[in-house]
Parts: sequence; structure tokens; C-alpha cells
Amino acid sequence: MAKSAKKAAKKLAKKPAKKAAKKPVKKAAKTPARKPVKKSGKKFLIIYHAPLDAMARTASPTPEQQAAGMALWMAWAEKCGSKIVDLGLPLVNGKKIATSGSQSPSTKEIVGYSVLQAENWDELLYLLEGHPHISGWHPEASIEVHETMVLPGM
Repeated sequence: MAKSAKKAAKKLAKKPAKKAAKKPVKKAAKTPARKPVKKSGKKFLIIYHAPLDAMARTASPTPEQQAAGMALWMAWAEKCGSKIVDLGLPLVNGKKIATSGSQSPSTKEIVGYSVLQAENWDELLYLLEGHPHISGWHPEASIEVHETMVLPGM
């Protein structure tokens, strides 16, 4: 009888542990999944142009120069807030790939990109006011903007 009492005690000890483990799972399963918040407005691809040698000249900034440059970008990003879908990154080593498969260096002088969300072109132009890329960084720097198209079913 001692063996059966030990088995019963073990079963009782296991049952609360199993129930306790199942309860959080059940609660999590009952919580409805949140849908991602869809931003209103259109998406715009912002393409940064500058002579490729300008990027080469700025490849090794001093810590002070790098901090000053980043402060300008962060101030612009703060102004735009949630309208920035993707702050983007600098781009280097572009290649042109032909239908034949041949490759050659890109000559487009594209040095970076961002993606913004705006209700219309007026709002987009407001967001681009004071942008660090066209605020004196380089005299030949420019920004090119393309509105994305919404494709049915995507």
C-alpha cells in the first residue's frame, strides 16, 4: 500500500503543474491577434543623387564630422516621425546588369534612398524641406522622388 500511496502523491503533484502550464497557453490563445496598423497615404521612394567622388571624399569622416552629419539626419527624421517607412541607407558599388547578363559599373550617381509615406505631393514636399542631402552637403546633390503604384492583389 505504501507504493500505491506514493504513486497517488506523484499524480497529485503532477496534475497542478500540468494545469498551471496549460492556463497561460489558454489565455494567450484567447487574446485576439492584433492586425498591423495600416498607414494612410501613398509611399514615395526618395533617391539621393550626388557625384560618386563626393561619397568617396566623405568615406572617412572624423568622429566630429560624422556626429554633425548624423545630427542633421536625426533632426530631419524626427520632423518626419512616423511618415518615414524606411530611413534607408547609403548605397555604393552600383552595377548595371544587361539582359545579356553582362555587368558594368552604374553611372547613375545614386548614393542612397529612403521611403516616405505622405497623403499627397504637398505633404511630401513639406517633409523634404530642410533635408540634409539638399541643404548644402554638396553643390551637385539632388533628390529624385518616385510615387509607388498600388498593384491589385498585392
